[in-house]
Amino acid sequence: MARTISVLKWESEQDVDNAINTIRAEIDERGGLTQDTERAMQHSFLVADPVLTNYFLRMIREQVPEALHYFEERGGGA
Repeated sequence: MARTISVLKWESEQDVDNAINTIRAEIDERGGLTQDTERAMQHSFLVADPVLTNYFLRMIREQVPEALHYFEERGGGA
């Protein structure tokens, strides 16, 4: 089943939680992120408010640590 990924700017922790759920589901289904999902999440990461970016990284580390490498070059290793 194809999944449509919307590129958006995270406006709340709920938006970030939704992104984390999408990442987790795709990794569970496919073993990794598709290029479309990776690009969309990286874009959202780059344009997000720093508070939400930090929240995103914290949630990735806690909930989907295997996805952290997708964001390390974008500041995820900090």
